Amino acid sequence: SHTHIQAHRHAGVFVAKGKDDALVTKNMVPGDAVYGEKRISVEVQGVKTEYRVWNPFRSKVAAAILGGIDELPIKPGEKVLYLGAASGTTVSHVSDIVGPEGLVYAVEFSHRSGRDLLAVAKRRTNVVPIVEDARHPHKYRMLIG
Repeated sequence: SHTHIQAHRHAGVFVAKGKDDALVTKNMVPGDAVYGEKRISVEVQGVKTEYRVWNPFRSKVAAAILGGIDELPIKPGEKVLYLGAASGTTVSHVSDIVGPEGLVYAVEFSHRSGRDLLAVAKRRTNVVPIVEDARHPHKYRMLIG
């Protein structure tokens, strides 16, 4: 199966063109799947790049992109405050988009989801997990730079 990757109009987002087109992000941690998602490896001039399929049924941000959202403030190098990070499914793709120069402050109050989020953050240097109530910013503002 031959797949080629096309840049989406939103920076840091890509489309895998093949048998089925899929929205993908460049995996910041090659070899690592966060939630069992499909990974696609593409080699261009001897350089291998891995992409992760981004399922719009599991992520409102992916659904918004596929729905044609005009502006995506999540861009390479940006700092993102993500409230309601849950177990980090969407956060992991946001982490891919902002890349090593960006940061994702991921706030989740549920300790059960928080555990999964901590596991995601362990492997992704640009994710700062914050297990706090998003409604009380004074409890976590000192963690956000």
